[in-house]
Amino acid sequence: MGETNNKNSNSTGETPPPPPSSTTTTPTFRGGTWKLPEGIEDHIESGLIKSAIGGVVGGIVGVALFRSGGSRAASVAAGVGVAVGSTVERAMFELPKQQQQL
Repeated sequence: MGETNNKNSNSTGETPPPPPSSTTTTPTFRGGTWKLPEGIEDHIESGLIKSAIGGVVGGIVGVALFRSGGSRAASVAAGVGVAVGSTVERAMFELPKQQQQL
């Protein structure tokens, strides 16, 4: 009977941490800054558009020229591959020009 039932203290006498608040906080990143190269958004957009066009054209060529599904899929993959290669080549060609302007 001599004991008190105190919810805010534990057996070691330390006070427990406060209960979590109802508000949430967003952690902030305080490391170094990292940025994409200037103008890369244009290359990404161009690559997506060219890949879609290459896939459609490759699919049409595959349907028109080939009878089996494997050949049609290869035609689509070739169209997408040409589009991605073209995008990478143009991005690599323009990268030195942009670095010289800085």
